[in-house]
Amino acid sequence: MPGIFCLGYDVEGKDEITTRLFLEKMIPIHSSRDAPCSLFIVGQTLERNVEDFRPLVDDPLFDLEQHTYSHFLFKQLREEVNRKVQIYGTNEPLEKIRFEIAKASELFRTLLNHDVIGITTPCAFYKGLADRPDILQVLHDEGIRFCRSYGRNIKGTSPVSLDVQPYYYDRQGFPDLLECPLTGWQDVLWRMRFGWKANWEEQVFMDLDYIAEHDLYYGLVQHDWSSIQEDIEMERTTKILDYAQSCDVRIMNYRQFASTVQSGEISFKCSPRSE
Repeated sequence: MPGIFCLGYDVEGKDEITTRLFLEKMIPIHSSRDAPCSLFIVGQTLERNVEDFRPLVDDPLFDLEQHTYSHFLFKQLREEVNRKVQIYGTNEPLEKIRFEIAKASELFRTLLNHDVIGITTPCAFYKGLADRPDILQVLHDEGIRFCRSYGRNIKGTSPVSLDVQPYYYDRQGFPDLLECPLTGWQDVLWRMRFGWKANWEEQVFMDLDYIAEHDLYYGLVQHDWSSIQEDIEMERTTKILDYAQSCDVRIMNYRQFASTVQSGEISFKCSPRSE
């Protein structure tokens, strides 16, 4: 397959104004370049900003998916940085996880008349949800057919190897549920380490060069609030999109990507390389 670049924004809505400002800046950047993207929206954020999202529902460039109802961490996360280990969250009861997913999906139906089929799990994990077929069952029951849950390396942080590629959870019993890993660096973790004013886009340029050369998928995560922090005009994002369009890569949103994989138009080795 050709190199494929999927940009997904986690829209977490720290406040109503931040999300609105992000959308005001982001939409014309993508529209003027005919560059697809996905927005993985927290349900509570959708409730607060429903009129801001409504114009995107019928625009094929913008794929609207969910990010749980309240940015709910499904399971315990272990993170090792500079030989120090931190533990976040706990392994939550399955009924709470089902509530978070079902409530978010229902909000999209009732407020936007839109069915979601994709999810980004808050924080993401090493090897995603491969160890939790019970959670995968909940996702599948609620109509989810692709997820971004593999977003950390063996130490529980970034980056994830660019050689980790999408795969179906067939070994867990879900051959139609596609994992779309978040490869490379998570934007927030990179910028927390190297500085919010540092040249984040140059790291992404190197990643794009690599996936173009090796004909790989690349899943990049940004956030609504982080995309405009210290960059109110989203100039870094503009540079990333312009660079991607100059490379030998195909820009797709995640719904387009999942559909194209399912149809067999593109294929890949359906198992992640170990790190």
